[in-house]
Amino acid sequence: MKEPIPLHRHDYLSDKGFSIKMVTQTEAFHHPVLYAHRDDFYIFGIIVRGSLCCDIDFNTQNISEGEIQFIRPGQIHRFISGNDFEGWMIMLEGGLVDDKYKLVFEEASVNGIPNKMIDIEFDEIKTLFTLIRRTVERNSDMTVVRHLISAFVGMIAECFQRSFCQRQEYNSRHTDIVIKLNSLLQMHLTESHRPSFYADKLHLSTVYLNEVVKNVTGWNASNYIRNEIVLRAKRMLYHTDMSVKEISVALGFEDSAYFTRVFTKTTGRSPMNFKLKP
Repeated sequence: MKEPIPLHRHDYLSDKGFSIKMVTQTEAFHHPVLYAHRDDFYIFGIIVRGSLCCDIDFNTQNISEGEIQFIRPGQIHRFISGNDFEGWMIMLEGGLVDDKYKLVFEEASVNGIPNKMIDIEFDEIKTLFTLIRRTVERNSDMTVVRHLISAFVGMIAECFQRSFCQRQEYNSRHTDIVIKLNSLLQMHLTESHRPSFYADKLHLSTVYLNEVVKNVTGWNASNYIRNEIVLRAKRMLYHTDMSVKEISVALGFEDSAYFTRVFTKTTGRSPMNFKLKP
């Protein structure tokens, strides 16, 4: 019987809503990142020496010196291996991450944007991380520390956004709508998969919701919702003993055959094939 996926909550962090760490390979092998788990907070990290390999929501990530990575709340991840690495991490409660940056990280997660920094960006981010550590160690005003952390997260977001090959400024209203859509999906995904359902709850037309979601994420609302369904399905297929039929019911499908078609069309593999060999 498979155990439930452990969830690390933000009270794992300090009472200030963040935690700063320098992690070496030796420490990683004695830390609970070795097992698959998820957090309800963000993790931002840079590799300053060596390389490491980790799994994030069924994507193997090989991260080397000069590269950055982030893990969003709810993403299942685990450490796999490393090669004499040193990593610097900031773990941060979601409320301390600006909404416009959240959407950059969401788009990067969906599109697999490269995470290599140019030398000047790498040097600037290392300098800022060092400044944050020293400011925390001096027990400075937390407002100052949070502003520095926000700048750190913003610099990382800018690195990813530059990689999109389009320096797109998100409309603040559009940003707010997608953030609200994400919250609704967390609450109602098993109830409805229809964009019109969420458009009604947001007091928008379905056409306008599609336009907004596509502008912000590059996906129309139907594909955006489908991606969330498939990700949840993958998690249950791999991390639980539930059958394909049980998972289809848990995700709000009345017909397991239709669930199988949706999963297969999106991933190119059947749910059973994925369950047997992720």
